[in-house]
This record gives sequence, structure tokens and C-alpha cells, in this order.
Amino acid sequence: MLHQIVTATGVLLTTIFIHGLAVMLLFRIGRGPLTDTGKLPAYMRLGVSCFFVTGFVIAHIIEIMVWAAAYRLAGELHNFEEAVYFSAITFATIGYGDVTLSPEWRLASAIEGVNGILLFGWTTAFLFKVSEIWFSRRAAQQDVAQP
Repeated sequence: MLHQIVTATGVLLTTIFIHGLAVMLLFRIGRGPLTDTGKLPAYMRLGVSCFFVTGFVIAHIIEIMVWAAAYRLAGELHNFEEAVYFSAITFATIGYGDVTLSPEWRLASAIEGVNGILLFGWTTAFLFKVSEIWFSRRAAQQDVAQP
């Protein structure tokens, strides 16, 4: 049990680091549009928001693949495709139950589920803040005032 907790904690910390890098990179790229809210028309803000969402989807896919690689390295699943599938449904807390880990590694999948909730929450907080900045009352009034 201790081995799977230590391993899962290492993977969890790795995915948190990856997500932190994604947040920093996306913020750095989007800093200009974030500070020039009044200068960007609504369709441009929507386009940049789509860029942020795409960036986070890519980050989540990478994080899911990190978990999948850990399961494969532990010899838990038959192939990488199955590991990615299992990891994706676990990370997203869907948990169909059609693919499961052995009793020795079940706790790791629970930790992955918690990890997914935390990282999806972090993504949601970032996107909510961007929406709050861009679609504030002031920005919305400017959009209405512009033809």
C-alpha cells in the first residue's frame, strides 16, 4: 500500500507541476489581451477564451497520459491505449468500471480521481477569472455601445 501511495503522490505532484506550467504559459500569452479589455471586441475575447480552453484541454490530456504511463510502468494494464482510457475515465471521475486495476493499485486510481477534480477546479477558476475580467459590466456596456 505504501508503494502505491508514494508512486501516486509522485504522479500527482508531476501533474500539478504540468498544470502550473500550463497556467503560467497561458497567462503569459494572454496577459496582453487580459490587460487591454476595453480595446478588444467581444468576438476577439471569445476567440482568446477558446485558445485558453484549448490549452487547458491539451494540458489535461498530457496529465492523463502521465497517469497512463505510470500504470503501464507498474504493469497494471495490457497496453497504453487501455491505460489512457482507464486514466481518462478515472481523471474525469466517470469511472465506468469496465477496466479496473488490481487490488494492489486501486488506491492509486482514487488518488488520480482526486487529482482530476483538483486540476479541473484549477482550470475552472482560471477560466472564470478570465471571463470575469473580459465580460465585466464595463466591457459588456462597451460591446453594446459599439455597432
